[in-house]
Amino acid sequence: MNKIIIVQHCQSEHHINDLSGGWTDTPLTELGKEQAAKIGEKLKKSINPYDFVLYSSDLMRAYQTAEVIREYLNLDIVKEKDLREINTGIAAGKTKKWVKENENKTTFDYYDIDHQSFENAETPRQFYKRVHKCMERISSNEEKNLLLVTHGGTVSNILYWWLKFNPEIIRETCFLSSPASITILSKSRFNQNAMSIFNDTSHLKFI
Repeated sequence: MNKIIIVQHCQSEHHINDLSGGWTDTPLTELGKEQAAKIGEKLKKSINPYDFVLYSSDLMRAYQTAEVIREYLNLDIVKEKDLREINTGIAAGKTKKWVKENENKTTFDYYDIDHQSFENAETPRQFYKRVHKCMERISSNEEKNLLLVTHGGTVSNILYWWLKFNPEIIRETCFLSSPASITILSKSRFNQNAMSIFNDTSHLKFI
């Protein structure tokens, strides 16, 4: 495995209906489906699909993105629950207003990676560990390159894993990617783990 292509899921109903993200499970909007088609078109022109295995988070907005991409690449989709966004516990399905009013506030003036924002939710450290273990498992089981359809927070954690950042760095560093973006991880000629493209949205300019 020399390359990982990460697709952040396209526009979802939660983006336009004031719903929180996390494990809130909403479908793509019509615009989101158009965005996914643009990603499919771009990947069809730029990669050999038979060199890749397609994995997707099982949440609706990611899996529907993967389904559209599959139409262009003719790949089977492997559902992977551990590629989900952070588990927000009881905040799943709630509005952003509810989240703001009911979040367990941290007592620290920095980003606390061991803070649980909601009942039954993951801490950022637990989220990091889940994604890290998932990527170790997937990468060790697959000889082909990986095409992953996932979520913004998960993208960040995949990058931490690939670049070998320990969880403590989350206090001071994050990667902010956009819906319907493409990020590419590769190997340098010295076999270093590299991030060659991050948050590419150029395929969306004509929508």
